[in-house]
This record gives sequence, C-alpha cells and structure tokens, in this order.
Amino acid sequence: MPKSKSDYIPGSVSSYASGIGYYTTHTDVSDILQIGAFGSAGASNPDIPMVGKIIKRVEGKIDDKIKGSFRPEIIKREIHSFDNWSQAAYPVRPWKDYVGFIQLDSEKVRKIISMEVYQGDDEYKDMAGAMMEYEPPASAQNGTYTLTLTVGDSATGFRFVMSKNNATNGFYDYFGQKTTVKQICSAINEEFPHETARFTNETSEKSIIDQQDSGSIVRGSSDFFFAMPSDSGTKVKIYSLLPSDAGTICTLEETLGSTTTTTSFDDKESGGRSDGDFWKIDKEGKIFFKHDWPYYANSSIRVSYIRGDDRIPAAIHEAATKLVAAEILLHDDNTILIAETGSNIDLKTKHDTLIEEANKILDGKKRLLHLIE
Repeated sequence: MPKSKSDYIPGSVSSYASGIGYYTTHTDVSDILQIGAFGSAGASNPDIPMVGKIIKRVEGKIDDKIKGSFRPEIIKREIHSFDNWSQAAYPVRPWKDYVGFIQLDSEKVRKIISMEVYQGDDEYKDMAGAMMEYEPPASAQNGTYTLTLTVGDSATGFRFVMSKNNATNGFYDYFGQKTTVKQICSAINEEFPHETARFTNETSEKSIIDQQDSGSIVRGSSDFFFAMPSDSGTKVKIYSLLPSDAGTICTLEETLGSTTTTTSFDDKESGGRSDGDFWKIDKEGKIFFKHDWPYYANSSIRVSYIRGDDRIPAAIHEAATKLVAAEILLHDDNTILIAETGSNIDLKTKHDTLIEEANKILDGKKRLLHLIE
C-alpha cells in the first residue's frame, strides 16, 4: 500500500525508557487525556519510563490482534522445506523465470538478514547479506580479551566494544566455549541472556552503545548487527543489518592479550531478478530461486529476516494512543493524575469509550485469510 501524507511519523527514534514507542509517544498520550506532560523518572505518577512500559505492552497487543506488525521485528531461523513435485508445477503458465520459491510466514519483509541453505551432511551455505564467523578461544582467558565491532571508518563510524566478564556491556567467558558463544550473541543483540543467566547470575539485558565520533548520534550494536550461534555452537555467526550486502564495510576486531586481529565481513548475497541467485517480493514475503534448487530435503532452508511495514497508518497511531490512555485511566484509582468533577464524563466511561474506539480501528486492520472452494 502506498504511503499517505496522514501516516504517523515518529519525531525521534523509538526508546521506551524515554516514553517514545513506534506507534505513539508519552506526549500524544498526555495530549489525548488533556493533562500536563508526564514527568521524568520519579517526577510524576506515572512517569515517562512507566508510560514507555505501557506503550511497549500495548504495541505488542496490537500486533497480536491484527496478526501483523508496523514496527521492525527480527524473525530468527524460520524453517522451510522444498517439495520439488509441487513447486515444479506451480504456477501453470507458459513461462517462468525461477526454478522454485518459498513463502515466508510473514509479509512486509524489510530485510533478509540471513538465508542458510542446506548442502548435505552438516553444512549450510549462507546466501544473503554480509556476515562473518567468529570462533572464541576454547578456554577462558586470564588476560585482556575484548571484541570490537566497527561500522565504517574506525575514526568517524561506530565502534561497539565488548569486554570479557562484564555483565552490562560485555560477556562472560569462563563457562566453556559454547557458553561464551551464547554470551557474545546476547551482547551483540543487546538482549537479556536467557540461556546463560543461570550460570552468570545476570539480571538485566546487555547494552553495547557508541556515540559517533563526528556527531552526537548514539546507537547500540543491535541497530547494526544480529548474531546467532553456529550449528556446532562453537562459533558466532554475525550478520550486518545494513541493506543488502552493504555490511562489507563492517569489521570485527579481536584483542587477546597484546595480539589484535581484524576480520572484515564477507559479501554472501547475489540477489537480483536478472542475474542473481534469487530475487524476492518483499511485501508478499516470497523468495524466488533463479537457477538452482536448494538441497532436496525437509527443513532445508533457514531464513532470518526483519518483518514490519515501513509505514505506520494514522489509524494505528490513534488506536495505540487511546489504548495507552485507557490503561493509565484504569490505574489512576485515586484520581491524582486526572481529576473527576460532576460536569465531566466519569473515568470509567472515558476508559470504556477509548477501548471501544481503539478496538473498532484494530478490527478493520486485521489480516484476513479467504478460502475459496
């Protein structure tokens, strides 16, 4: 669907801690409630970080209700199989410029992060984007051990530094190589280390941030990279999130003691309808293979990608704002934030009206599947 001038355009990059979501902001919520601005942490009840948490929950509920998303979301290693009998016959037409295709579970694909195609035995071939494989030391390191991911020139680009045995902006490496791999993946993805926290006693998500040397732009490693363990579990597969194969400008720098090794990302993508290995229809979630079939086997391809429409309709913004406002009304038991007088609509009626109006909007945005016999 083409963009509309009435689409919602966020004023800044999403940060739930700052009360800024993908679908709405704390300012939009206070405006619809016709109250003063929410205060910084501890300055009001609720404060901006608390409103940000509500926005995050509401956005998840909206995505679940409409069975889609208008915000970027990474789908990790979605499995697909190839049935050459049915694929070879579809579609029935006199010409076809591909030998087979797969239909992803999601539509509105923003980027194919990785496409791993089974080659037999235990081998998978990467066919998309730019990436590198990193193998950490097999045993724990007693001296200096840091990893630095660089985007662009090291002087003017971004540098994300991860140091060993640092819970916030690093990784633990004394529980064996495979645990170190999972720790490095969690650090790069800036996520809570669910699989290893029981060993490391970590209680919060990791954060690897950098401020661009030539400006004031602040970004995290997860804005540029996505990491997964290899099948053996002894290596980290690091993928660039830059468009197509542009991630070849990225590097990984390993420092062990006094030795530093720098490795560049490799171009794995040969995409294009005329002469590439594959081409795709992003809005439909289809990937077409141009010349060669992937290996004939069940679960022979794994695709990781970013889904989410690249536009946010004004209606989604309105629904999100009203749902957040309704939840704030629900918890404002003592009418401290929102006063109630005899001449105004009571809070329960306000809450119910906001919920009803938001649900009517979302009902019209649901994805429908039509079955024709």
